[in-house]
Amino acid sequence: MGVQTTDSFVVFTSISLTAIPLLAFIWASFIEPNWLKKTSITWKLPKKHVHLHNLRIAQISDLHFHKKVPQSFLNKISKSLQNFSPDLIVFCGDLLCRAQIEDSSRLEAFLNTLHAPLGTFAILGNHDYSAYISRNTKGEITCISEKKSHPIRRALAAVIQGLFSSPSYCYDPKLTPQAPHPALINLLKNTPVTLLHNATHVIPEKLNIVGFGDIFAKQFNPEEAFINYNPALPGILLSHNPDTINSLENYPGDFVLSGHSHGPQVTLLWPKFIRTFFERLSGLENPHLARGHFLINGGKQLYVNRGLGGLKRIRFCSPPEICYITCRYD
Repeated sequence: MGVQTTDSFVVFTSISLTAIPLLAFIWASFIEPNWLKKTSITWKLPKKHVHLHNLRIAQISDLHFHKKVPQSFLNKISKSLQNFSPDLIVFCGDLLCRAQIEDSSRLEAFLNTLHAPLGTFAILGNHDYSAYISRNTKGEITCISEKKSHPIRRALAAVIQGLFSSPSYCYDPKLTPQAPHPALINLLKNTPVTLLHNATHVIPEKLNIVGFGDIFAKQFNPEEAFINYNPALPGILLSHNPDTINSLENYPGDFVLSGHSHGPQVTLLWPKFIRTFFERLSGLENPHLARGHFLINGGKQLYVNRGLGGLKRIRFCSPPEICYITCRYD
C-alpha cells in the first residue's frame, strides 16, 4: 500500500512539474497577450477646472506594431475605444517595434479608426526614431542594430542588474540625439493622429496637451515643449518614459500619462521582493513607477499604462491595457 501511494505521488508530481510550466507558457503566449483589459480612473477636478466635468479621455500606449500582431487584436482595441466614445485619445509612444515599419497599410488603417471629437494625439517612444534605442549588455543607452541586438545577452544582463539595483541613465558616449522615424512621420500625416514632439496643443477654453520627445533618444526637451502652454488652462502631459516625472516637477500641468515599462510585461505581483525584482527588469530608474496611478510631489498625477504589445507578444500578470479617464467635479 505504501509503495502504491509513493508511486502515485511521484506520478502526480511529475505530471504537475510538466503541466504547470506548459500551462503558464500557453497562457503567457496565446491568452493573456490578447486579453485587453480596460482600466477606469477618475480625474477629480478642482473648482477652477470645472469646465472639464464629464470629459472622457482614452490612453493607449506601446502598440509595438509588427506583421505578427493579429488583426483581431487591433479590431478589439478599435471596438473598445468606439464603445467608450472618448472626447480625446492620446497615444504614449512606441507605435513601432525596433524602429521598423512592417505592413504599413494595416498600421495606417488601424490609426484611421482612432477618431475623437477633440482630437487624437501621439508622442514618440524609443522605438519610434530613426534607430531603435535601448540598453546594451553594459547597461548603456545606445542604438541597437538588428544584426547585433543580442537580445538574450541583454536580457541576462538586465536580470543580473535587477538582482542588485535599478539601472541608471548611462548613455553610450557616441549616442547623439536621434531624429524621429521619417516614414512614421509621413504615415501619421494620412491619419487623424497629431504628433506632439516637444510641443503643446491648446484646445481653446479647455485644455493644454503637451507632448515630449523621448529621453532615451536624447529628445526630451521640456523648455521647448512648454513654449505655447496656456497657464490659464489645465494640462495633460504625455511623456513616454515615467522616469521623466522628476524633471517635470517645476513645470505646469496636472496629469502626466506614460507607458514604456509594459507593467513590466512578465511579472509576479506577490511576494513583494519578487515583484520588486520584476519591476527592476522594466529598465526604469524608478522601478516602482512600472504601472499604475500615482500622486507625485508637487500635486501632479501620473498614470503609467501597461501598453498593448511588446518586442515579443508574451505577457504574464500584466495584460494589455486601455486606460479610460473620466473627469469629475463633485
